Amino acid sequence: MTVELISVGTEILLGNIVNTNAAYLAEKLAMLGLSCYHQSVVGDNEERLEDAIRLALDRSDIVILGGGLGPTKDDLTKEVTAKVFGRELQEDAHTRERIQEYFDRLQRKNPITENNWKQAMVPEGCIVVDNKNGTAPGIIMEKNGKSVILLPGPPNELIPMFKNDIFPYLSRLQPETIYSVMVKICGLGESYV
Repeated sequence: MTVELISVGTEILLGNIVNTNAAYLAEKLAMLGLSCYHQSVVGDNEERLEDAIRLALDRSDIVILGGGLGPTKDDLTKEVTAKVFGRELQEDAHTRERIQEYFDRLQRKNPITENNWKQAMVPEGCIVVDNKNGTAPGIIMEKNGKSVILLPGPPNELIPMFKNDIFPYLSRLQPETIYSVMVKICGLGESYV
């Protein structure tokens, strides 16, 4: 099975943050025996993001998008992916409860604003993955033998979600794994080795 990674965020393109998520995901996907032939970064732009998702779906079985699930207007990943899949967004009551609980734990240091409820909207028929470290849930959409997985961008949210929920999901899709060994050599030049 082939998988493609799309990292979403203008801040990555501008060099404001280092894209550590792609390195983490690529390593874990290789452990699962999934072939990753393409990785891309797309800014917060609806048209370019839609093009990237459509291209990835044409050439891969699984597409994983990281980022763009926040509460602001420039967070478009969920909306654009739902459009590509031809699905409407609907409120997920469980996610709304989790968002309320999250802000209650903050003890009103950060009040809930109306745009926070945007994160409770999910594509119809998707699998919702709870975010134990933030408010944006992960989302899995399946159609015609293809899977698209949406993960929040912050590494402290993406990594535990991938480890606890997405890795097992992908393991069920790909029961075979690749076994490899890394040998590290010190003190000798690469050409000599």
